Amino acid sequence: MQQVTELVPPSTEMAGVSRSITVGAPTPGADAPPAGTASSRPTLSARQIIALQRSVGNRAVSSMMGTAVVQRVAVKEATKTETLYNTENASTQATANFYTMNPKYEMTRSGDTGVTVQVKIKFLSQTRNNVDPNAPGAPAGTPALNTLLGSPTEIPANDPRRAWATGVIQGAVTHWNGHLTLVGEEWNLTTDNTKKRLPVTFQSVAVFGLNEEAHSQVIVHPTSTTAGSPGNPIDAGNYYMNKGNYTGDEKVIAAHEYGHLLGIPDEYSQSNEQLNALIHQAAPGDAPSSRAALDRATVERMVLVALTAPLSAQLGAAMPAITDSLRAKRKLVKTKMAAAAKAAAVSAEVRNELTSQLTAASDSGLAPSVPGVVAFETTANFSNVGRAGEGVGVVFDPGVLSQQISDAYSDILTTAAGTSVAVKGLGDVAIDVHGSVASATAAGGAQAAPAGALATAAVGPAPAPGSGAAPGLPAIAPPSTLAAKLEALPATWATAGSALESGVTDAAFAASMVAGLKSAAASATAAAAALPAGAAPSPKMHKQRALYARAYQMVSNAALDASVQVATDLVATVTDPVLRSSVSDLQASISTEVTRIMGTPPAAVPGLGTPDPNMVAMVAAMKTRLDADKTATAGGGRDPLKGGTGTAPAQDVTYSYQGLMGSSETTALRPDQFGPMVQQFNDKLSTTFEKKFTAEVK
Repeated sequence: MQQVTELVPPSTEMAGVSRSITVGAPTPGADAPPAGTASSRPTLSARQIIALQRSVGNRAVSSMMGTAVVQRVAVKEATKTETLYNTENASTQATANFYTMNPKYEMTRSGDTGVTVQVKIKFLSQTRNNVDPNAPGAPAGTPALNTLLGSPTEIPANDPRRAWATGVIQGAVTHWNGHLTLVGEEWNLTTDNTKKRLPVTFQSVAVFGLNEEAHSQVIVHPTSTTAGSPGNPIDAGNYYMNKGNYTGDEKVIAAHEYGHLLGIPDEYSQSNEQLNALIHQAAPGDAPSSRAALDRATVERMVLVALTAPLSAQLGAAMPAITDSLRAKRKLVKTKMAAAAKAAAVSAEVRNELTSQLTAASDSGLAPSVPGVVAFETTANFSNVGRAGEGVGVVFDPGVLSQQISDAYSDILTTAAGTSVAVKGLGDVAIDVHGSVASATAAGGAQAAPAGALATAAVGPAPAPGSGAAPGLPAIAPPSTLAAKLEALPATWATAGSALESGVTDAAFAASMVAGLKSAAASATAAAAALPAGAAPSPKMHKQRALYARAYQMVSNAALDASVQVATDLVATVTDPVLRSSVSDLQASISTEVTRIMGTPPAAVPGLGTPDPNMVAMVAAMKTRLDADKTATAGGGRDPLKGGTGTAPAQDVTYSYQGLMGSSETTALRPDQFGPMVQQFNDKLSTTFEKKFTAEVK
């Protein structure tokens, strides 16, 4: 006979029913107390419990049996494999690798109050091979890159890796907690079903003993080992105190890897076919239309990336005339800059900052002289015209102007090509177009001719040899081209309300001077803090001569830096919108042709007008490449390599979901990612009369 004791508080008891119930096989007389005895704690046999269930429903039995009884199970799923297109071949196409996961964790149900998922992680020390066995001079028998060498050892008790690892995994689960709820209901015979909502709490427990029990093992690498260096990628089995060039939050990185410990695969570096399978997993009803829209967006990105180099080259050819038009207004800019510098130097915010810093650097006897010195150096001894001329000269140098405009154009093109797209039913997805696409428009490439023609039409033509025009452009560029629009910008600077008037102001110059003074002070403070132990800091000034020299240097440097910054901002203010508009117009043209080819019914095609044959050629070529990639990988599903036994042909384009288990650009989670975990709960922790629970994510 088995004794079952409820763990619910007394307030949940039914009137006249004991909180301790005996359950077992019925025996003679078990249905009633022995004659002559009295009991306020009736005992129910198994037969009586079943009868009660049938007569009044499962709710009564549940309240008697106790809904807060703790159930705990160990979960060990079968080894999982996944395929990631995270490397490139010599042709700069994406190539695939496979990885394995061995998810193990403990799941605890506390009645109807919640579920806890706990992963015990054992942190140890071990080094990895960072020598490529295929590199020239590599010793014979060198193991594969990334291979862990020797056997793991315990991290010493006083090693900072212990505290760091504990903090990282505790921070990791904060990105999981508060998001998942298991939703279900319990069947009742005579009343409405009981709705149930079980919030899921995730836990990470760090252990450090070599022989301690744990669900997973992670090697923690010290600060002397840089993540991302040869042989040292961050993955679920290796954490790095020194993140190197990894820019993400280390707790977000750990949260991503924590997901693998739960059996959730990666969702970045996926082929088109893999992403389509993921779309079906996340939102089966929306998948077909989502895929078609994604394919159109992919071809648009491929065309834009393929045109990036020709566009940049054409702008470079046009640049001399553009910089000449801007430089023609140097005198006007210098005059406006000098006036702004003169007013800014005597502004309260500049003088206050100078006074504060110089007072702190002076001894008590010299401090009273500071305000007078500041007044002198910002008026009588301040060469506003000289500083303005120097700053404008720096920015309006042909090479500097050319670099600023070219860099801005490159950044705008790169941003446009890298912007995520919203995939219905899944979420934001990044489209990564590989170098193999861009190479198609390089010199001698299959699409070099149409790409060059499109770049010339968008940016502007180069002058014919011997035309006598300014270098890089004919005398009059077509007015609709990017080059012509950039050349026309300075023409309005002499008019009221121009960009020059609104950009080069007293306030802007003063703000830049104050920012420069504060930045210089912060650098000096950091340098002083970095002095070796026992080194004496710079002594405070105690002579007037030193004070005047310091004040003059500070004012001059801050004014020159401000002049450069304000002039740079002026150029960016007028040129960046034109560059962005040009790229937007190009994207619209690409989209029109992609829609014509991939998304327009045949009957509606004539209404789109006569397309540019060069754009037709570019879009058709990119669609052909995408179709070929899709055909080559058809049927591969989420894991085409299948542990190394399948095939995964190289790809021109890959995709990354932007959520936590993708690129981790966001920490978004989806219900479908928890499918295996919910199945484990339903198989091992749900009761006979409960319907299958589902995942709800917020």
